[in-house]
Amino acid sequence: MTNRGRAGGIVAATALLLPPALWAVGRMESGDGGRAVLADVLNRPWAMLGLAAVLLLAAVVVRGRWDVVGGLAAAFAVFGLLLTGGGHVLQTFGPKVHGVSRTASPERADHVLTVAHHDDPEGYNGRYFVRLETGTGLSTRRWDVLALHTGGFRGEGEFVSAEWAGSGRVRVDTDAGYRVFTVDPGSGEPTLTESVGELKSLVRRA
Repeated sequence: MTNRGRAGGIVAATALLLPPALWAVGRMESGDGGRAVLADVLNRPWAMLGLAAVLLLAAVVVRGRWDVVGGLAAAFAVFGLLLTGGGHVLQTFGPKVHGVSRTASPERADHVLTVAHHDDPEGYNGRYFVRLETGTGLSTRRWDVLALHTGGFRGEGEFVSAEWAGSGRVRVDTDAGYRVFTVDPGSGEPTLTESVGELKSLVRRA
């Protein structure tokens, strides 16, 4: 095997192994308490597929042999790029994110409460996502507080507001009650400590 053939094989192996590994890390970090930067950058399946396709095309070029193996690799790479483009187009028809707010704790600038509204593509039942980001830079961790349905649930626990309520405490109000979460000063994890009334929740800490 020539040096070009070996180099092409290494690039091809990288194309098959690296993007799935990066995506797996991104998926893991997207869980509750995961590192926000890694989740945002790596948990992008279409981008990872595009990276694999580009590396596979590069492997064909480096290898420099247009035989059956090179032809199949190029075909898979082109197909992957087409899927990537189609995936990005489909995402434009998905839920739209509006009104993202970020509020730092009065006591700690590295504890930030975020609220994002995701529209329903059908225009009926959107969702509010209340999260907490703790730490700074690459070590920032993102915690799920509550995810609430909105639309069609008035008087039954529809989202109203989320705000800091005293030292290390987050209060989420609905039109039929509220929840209070205490933030652990060490880990930054929010824990439900007070619950009154109803809410239409998708999450765990309710």
